[in-house]
Amino acid sequence: MRIFFAILLTFLMDGEVLSQPFTVNKLFRTGAVLQRDAPIPVWGTSAPDAAVTISLDRNQFFVRADPDGKWLVFLEPHPAGGPHQLTVATETDTLTAEDIMFGDIWIASGQSNMEWSVTNSANAEQEIASADDPLLRHYKVPRSWSYTPEDTLAGGQWHAADPEHVGDFTAVGYSFARELRASADIPIGILNTSWGGSRIEAWMDPAALGMNDAQISQLWEAPRARADSLARIFTGEHGASANSDAGLDGEMPIWAAPALDDTDWMEIAVPGTWEAGGLEGLNGVGWYRTRFELDSVPPNTVLHLGIVDDQDMTWINGHLVGQTDQYQIQREYAIDEGILQPGINQITVRVRDLWGNGGLVAGDTRIALRWADGEIDLEGTWKIRVGQFQINPDGTPNQQPVLLYNAMIHPILHFPITGFIWYQGESNANDPETATAYADQFQSMITRWRTLWDHEDAPFLFVSLASFRAAQETPGESNWAILRESQAAAMELPNVGQATTLDIGEADDIHPGNKQDVGVRLALWARNLVYGDQIVHSGPIYRNHTIENGTVVISFDHVGSGLTVRGEDPLRGFAIAGSDGIFLWAEAQIQGDTVVVFHPNVQNPTSVRYAWADNPETANLINVEGLPAAPFRTGH
Repeated sequence: MRIFFAILLTFLMDGEVLSQPFTVNKLFRTGAVLQRDAPIPVWGTSAPDAAVTISLDRNQFFVRADPDGKWLVFLEPHPAGGPHQLTVATETDTLTAEDIMFGDIWIASGQSNMEWSVTNSANAEQEIASADDPLLRHYKVPRSWSYTPEDTLAGGQWHAADPEHVGDFTAVGYSFARELRASADIPIGILNTSWGGSRIEAWMDPAALGMNDAQISQLWEAPRARADSLARIFTGEHGASANSDAGLDGEMPIWAAPALDDTDWMEIAVPGTWEAGGLEGLNGVGWYRTRFELDSVPPNTVLHLGIVDDQDMTWINGHLVGQTDQYQIQREYAIDEGILQPGINQITVRVRDLWGNGGLVAGDTRIALRWADGEIDLEGTWKIRVGQFQINPDGTPNQQPVLLYNAMIHPILHFPITGFIWYQGESNANDPETATAYADQFQSMITRWRTLWDHEDAPFLFVSLASFRAAQETPGESNWAILRESQAAAMELPNVGQATTLDIGEADDIHPGNKQDVGVRLALWARNLVYGDQIVHSGPIYRNHTIENGTVVISFDHVGSGLTVRGEDPLRGFAIAGSDGIFLWAEAQIQGDTVVVFHPNVQNPTSVRYAWADNPETANLINVEGLPAAPFRTGH
């Protein structure tokens, strides 16, 4: 047996020394993927000064916790492969993690289009049924936030790509990893730390935002005062706690018991948000209860709950009949035989809301119990009680500076990685000023993340926003086009790649279903930048232009095997303007590796735009390999 020297990282804590429970960072669990060819820090807590033994297979590492009970040890680098067994032990506690693989770790971050699951994406049934890759693994960091940098993740588990688990994977990340697995044939781990609706500022630390401690303190002064006030209300008037759900005894749902006396619970209108019902500012857990009466038990009954904001567990007469962990899903729970009974029946719904509004908000159909030839309307007045509360600043922690960084990025900074994939920007495209400011923010975040991970050349691959909203009939302004331009400015940094997705957006859905092609296009960049594949990995990107005899000649990088058009229409999507700044749809022709743009009524052109719209549906310039050209403008 070989013995290695362990490096102890001393953590400093102000104030009184606290006894720590035995913990190992949650990333080091059965099924984990660890970064190949890199020293791997393993860290956790124990009793102060406790001796900790870390074993990887037959190799042992020893470390003594510091006086605060914190410890860290570095494992030696390992090549891709496995499986390995990791054991962490003190005199009183042991944790064993099986099936550890070494491979490449990619951080997948951003807002809803990155968080969007395989279940909710195109061809979900086929994708889930065909998933069978034990070396493609996924870890979802739970949505969480904090005013201060956290050392510990709120939760999460590693899962391999199989029909039981892949439906909950990030769809973009899954497609990306699957493409890498096909070309690189090494284990791939996707560390998914994303939150729908988030602004970029939420993912940035104070340094990236150019803020000091005093400015951060001032930033949170008002939200903290509001949080303290709401906490006093939920604690004093509702008897709720921020630390645990009073409706659960361990895993036992005591508030789902049919005989529970709920006469002192407050009343609330269903459907509707609990904020509208008198629980303003609540995020956390609310328990809903109502009763209905049956003369006899009909066969094949289905409970229709509509949409629950965000997650639910639902019982009838104390029997769990269904649960859903995602917001935009219509709840329809088939009731097994023997659950319903003649006479009074009790429904309990445990609703967990993560941010914004919460509650039983209905959907396309009424909340009801239905069977073949009848139904019972369940809408009306229900009872509700707060089981647990979390106070979010202004109800939207995912849009407040630093908060997601503190809880969803800071705890994983020690974890070695290969690179990043990023899909975010919709929440920063509401006005031209915000969309323009994104350019500096995005580059600052990329640079700062690389520094914090001590990986200055880590590849950072992002998705340029897909098309959305109705197409414009005439050339005009677009906040989304500005945001895409701000994203593209990051290409000035080394090892940054842009996946253009104009052609796979949906006018009436900000969450286009085709996440497979998004992942593939990100993977093309990764294959070129990281894995050395000499492939065409990008669509055409504007390089420069010249103005010649009333025409504008555009040159491109990444023309691949040549420029062409998608479909049978002529080349479209270009607009041209003269000194008056009035843009007209232009004629455009491909000439070799350039595009010549002109208009008979614009004799002295000064500016050209391509795909400059929220939804530039006519834009059809691609390379022969089928990758779309990125939007751009010359001049402003």
